[in-house]
Amino acid sequence: MKEALRIIVRNLVIGSSLAAILAVAGVCQAATGHFVVEGAAKDVQVIGREWKAGNGSLVCSGTGNLLLAGKQCGPGDFTVTARLTIEQLAKSAATFMIDSSHFGFDGQEGKMFTDGAVFGGKQFLGPAVFKDGQPFDFQATRRGGKLTIEIDGKTVVTGSLDASATAQFGFRPWRSTMRIAGFSATGDLRDAAKLPADQPVFVPGKEGYPRYRIPAGVVTTKGTLLAFCEGRTGGDSGDIDLVLKRSTDGGKTWGPLQVVWNDGGNTCGNPAPVVDLETGTIWLLLTWNLGTDHERTIMAETSKDVRHVYVTHSDDDGLTWAKPQKISDTTRQPHWRWYATGPVNGIQLTRGAHKGRLLIPANHSDHGQGGHPYRSHVIYSDDHGKSWKLGGIEEDRTNESSVAELSDGSVLQAMRSYHGKNRRAMAVSRDGGSTWGKVYLDQALDTPVCQASLLRFSWPENAAQGGKSRLLFASPAGSTRARMTVWLSYDEGKTWPVRKLIHGGDSAYSNLLALPDGRIGLLYEKDGYKTITLATFDLAWLE
Repeated sequence: MKEALRIIVRNLVIGSSLAAILAVAGVCQAATGHFVVEGAAKDVQVIGREWKAGNGSLVCSGTGNLLLAGKQCGPGDFTVTARLTIEQLAKSAATFMIDSSHFGFDGQEGKMFTDGAVFGGKQFLGPAVFKDGQPFDFQATRRGGKLTIEIDGKTVVTGSLDASATAQFGFRPWRSTMRIAGFSATGDLRDAAKLPADQPVFVPGKEGYPRYRIPAGVVTTKGTLLAFCEGRTGGDSGDIDLVLKRSTDGGKTWGPLQVVWNDGGNTCGNPAPVVDLETGTIWLLLTWNLGTDHERTIMAETSKDVRHVYVTHSDDDGLTWAKPQKISDTTRQPHWRWYATGPVNGIQLTRGAHKGRLLIPANHSDHGQGGHPYRSHVIYSDDHGKSWKLGGIEEDRTNESSVAELSDGSVLQAMRSYHGKNRRAMAVSRDGGSTWGKVYLDQALDTPVCQASLLRFSWPENAAQGGKSRLLFASPAGSTRARMTVWLSYDEGKTWPVRKLIHGGDSAYSNLLALPDGRIGLLYEKDGYKTITLATFDLAWLE
């Protein structure tokens, strides 16, 4: 009896040691997760509209609606299977999503397609190998670093997905009706990262304005979150007021709407706030023009006046604001026509020869230089906001921009681009924004012609943040204003190996924020400008 017990104990110890060794080596026994079984949701996460059960399937249609597995596949081999039906295939862009990459069916081209890093970018494949409204078996398999997509047992495309990478996956209907009868996976399954939480901040038709657009935000030295935007009665011109809401709990709740500047029927907008970390003062740069002057008349030089630059500030954490003061004489050239500050937050430089400088991204139109008239530039203050000067001017075909400080004290500017390549224009300044290097197009940042935002989230010397340099960039992805995405760089913006989808539907202008509790916030225009929303997420989800 004693000998039998010794054998049992010995085997348990050996088994435990082997399990520990395998765990350290990253070798795990495969597990199976069932997410949809016979048309019933078992373990899923939903973004957008609810998926309804009926006739043995979960059903959803429209755009911006996602069904994600409640688990994610960890390192190693995995297999994802699903029984799908797609209706209205001729209109579809329905896809299987793995992180921010897609394999799907494009009704406009009448072909299957891929998009994203896993598949090497956008490419069109052959015609769909199934019929509209007919069920088919879908399978995605990773073996080593190779991802294979099969339909009804036939390989239709392969991609590359690092064997050590953890992947989140699911489906989106996108202009079709998608039915999911079964959905499961086998592999090293782990709890899926918690999806970003969304909270509307500005809702059209509420708090006095029929429309809200052009968000910008900052976190004060007291940890208060300030969200600015334009309160509009109409479109891009006319009676526009600059408004504000405050949150003292990291964006969970918001105070009432405040009007920072209302100048009757004139246009007060393009918020570009910056916090002086040394004094606590919040500076707000903005632009003004007559409400009767439209962008087209200002650009044509037939307007009654030009766009002027103004500044206001708050010394009480955003509760009250000084009367705006015009600073056009020192921040714009007399022959410029269009002008806009931001719209996004400015930064204060923290290292190098220009430590303490307040730096604001801006843009203008210059019709005397030849080429495309729009150009990015910056304005700055070296005396804690007492005076403001015009900084470096970028090459043409650049526009709205965002800036971030790099670890060596230089400054990176990411710009809306009119180069026709659906890539973000970038440039670096090594003198605090006084001059800029040559503009280049970042091939990893596939973005439409739209404003976007940069954020320095952590410094390489900060042990509390893992000792890693982290730059974040947010923008709609692709060629249209949709699929709000956040990219992450560990090497000062040279490469962007991480990208995650925030919202699959229509989206536009944005502002990234480092929240006081260590989370990340993204204030952005959502669903065709229906709301300005704050999405919040953890670094763990992003990484």
